[in-house]
Amino acid sequence: MNISKMRLVADRLRDAGRYEDAQVIYNEVRDRIWCLFGTAQIELSEFSQRYLSSTLKNTIQFRNSYSTQAMTYLFGKWFSLDTDQTYNEFLFTTYGRIQCMCSSLALSATISSEEIFNEFLVLYTLVLHDGEDEWISSVNKISTPILEGEKLKKVRPSFAEPNIKKMLIDEAKKVSNTDWACINASLLDYLTNSGDLTSALYDSINKLVGPFAFKYKYQKRRPYEKSSQANDSDRKYNNYEKYERYEKYERYEKYERRGAPRENNFDFAKATDAEKAKYFGNLLGLRGKVTKAQIRKHYIEMIGQYHPDRVDGLGVELKELAEQKTKEINVAYDWMKARYGL
Repeated sequence: MNISKMRLVADRLRDAGRYEDAQVIYNEVRDRIWCLFGTAQIELSEFSQRYLSSTLKNTIQFRNSYSTQAMTYLFGKWFSLDTDQTYNEFLFTTYGRIQCMCSSLALSATISSEEIFNEFLVLYTLVLHDGEDEWISSVNKISTPILEGEKLKKVRPSFAEPNIKKMLIDEAKKVSNTDWACINASLLDYLTNSGDLTSALYDSINKLVGPFAFKYKYQKRRPYEKSSQANDSDRKYNNYEKYERYEKYERYEKYERRGAPRENNFDFAKATDAEKAKYFGNLLGLRGKVTKAQIRKHYIEMIGQYHPDRVDGLGVELKELAEQKTKEINVAYDWMKARYGL
């Protein structure tokens, strides 16, 4: 099974609340991607040392200069995906793992804080380099995959935990006004569940999340659980309701980014051309100003990602979901073709 199908299955398990099961699949996808990163670095270093008689400094420069080209080749060879498609799988796999770790205390207890903080840093890095080839070199700078034979042994952070926390503060500010502001709420969740309520990282993320409340440590999905730090004015405020609203927003945003439409609340007959362009643009994953070539490119990528053949054999429910998304993507592209003369 390819990594795209595996990630889709993990997404379904996560959305069903089966976090431990989803994490097993997310981990497999993550390990395969990081193993590719490690393989590329090793092969580039060996080539440099063998044929260029390079010093260590020159070897590192050679590796950094050609890592994007080498990995683009390996993405196709290993996964039958291009760079953008692999980026998408890496992004949503990392996001899914974090959601599972933040939703399951049992999972987060088995993973070191250093690894979790570094996972957040990887996610922020991917989000902030959306659409840029630099995402590969940026990820290489913050983490180093360690291989044991042909398998991933571990992912070693390039920075000490205190430095990672400082970097997270900066990255969180950058995404606070984007579609991915939900990551900040997830980080706040983790800090709260781990009892980290006094650090500079907690204070910064808490301010960024703003009115969206968080789950207190060991909270049991109740309307409100009294915190030892809550004052009288806090108790008058229904924190759980605010958090629930944020959860709904988060679920919508992550699916909208993958191309899912708003359900039953878009009136095509009454919508203006600008509203239709925005709606169908979201369906095709378009952001900002784009060319006709980019519209076609996004359509091909989206139709390839959600085509029913990609989930053949994964069950009726997933096949129906893929068929529905394929229809929606085709409708969006047909409108774009007619509107912009593609």
